[in-house]
Amino acid sequence: MHLLYPFAKRFIAGEDPHTALQAIRRLHDRGFLSSADILGENVDTREQADSARDLYIELIKKFETIDIPMDFSVKLSQMGLNIDRGFCRQNLATILTTAGRNTVRFDMEDSDHTQPTLEMCLELHSQHKNLGQAVQAYLFRTKADVDQLIERQISVRLCKGAYKENPSIAYTSMEDIRENFLVLGYKLLKEGNMPAIATHDEYLLQKILSFVEKENIPPQSFHFEMLYGVARDLQNTLLKKGFQVRVYTPFGKAWLPYTIRRLLEKKENIVFVVKNLFKEFFGLRKIK
Repeated sequence: MHLLYPFAKRFIAGEDPHTALQAIRRLHDRGFLSSADILGENVDTREQADSARDLYIELIKKFETIDIPMDFSVKLSQMGLNIDRGFCRQNLATILTTAGRNTVRFDMEDSDHTQPTLEMCLELHSQHKNLGQAVQAYLFRTKADVDQLIERQISVRLCKGAYKENPSIAYTSMEDIRENFLVLGYKLLKEGNMPAIATHDEYLLQKILSFVEKENIPPQSFHFEMLYGVARDLQNTLLKKGFQVRVYTPFGKAWLPYTIRRLLEKKENIVFVVKNLFKEFFGLRKIK
């Protein structure tokens, strides 16, 4: 399976903390911020969850020596949520305490994990103000979730959503998803606490850029966030325009299941990767 690694490594910052640290340093030297994500989810044992927790702690401590502001993205199913909620909470609290001034942001997984993830975020944020939360625009419930997170002044990363969900709980047409993304994005830009607008969709980015200009939103008050290795030309363009750009930087030995699962979860994920590679290679971006 390592025959696939030359392709996957475009989107994965290595298999270990040392390699990831080098990649993040290179991004930082070019002016980008990073959100480090250790690959893995849905662990089956406490030992696996403890191992993932310890790897985050090791990574956080490495960054203490180089003075680079960081986000650390964590999936609750990787910390033992499906094993025991209290056990998961303890692992998360340890990571949050170790992170200190750095932000820890809960990734949002499929809809089975949405409610417990948000409950855990609201519960832990009262003691750990460095905690942020990702949300997915394609879920019907997300407007109410965003309102609650804004009220608590919790930093939000807004993305479209990458899982295949039931039409009874999620928008399925791109037009509807985009419309809801913009409603939520505009609200976060006006009322949110250092939100991250996480998309590579040029239609959405053009709308967001126009809104930012019209409403005089300070570039220092939010971030654009994009995936490592995806739309690198677009990342550079936004950076040159004076915006803060954070790169979501996954790494770890679980790169193969991560890559296959994300590509197979929805056919749109494959189209998304191919389309962005094509646009970058041929210089076909609308945003210059």
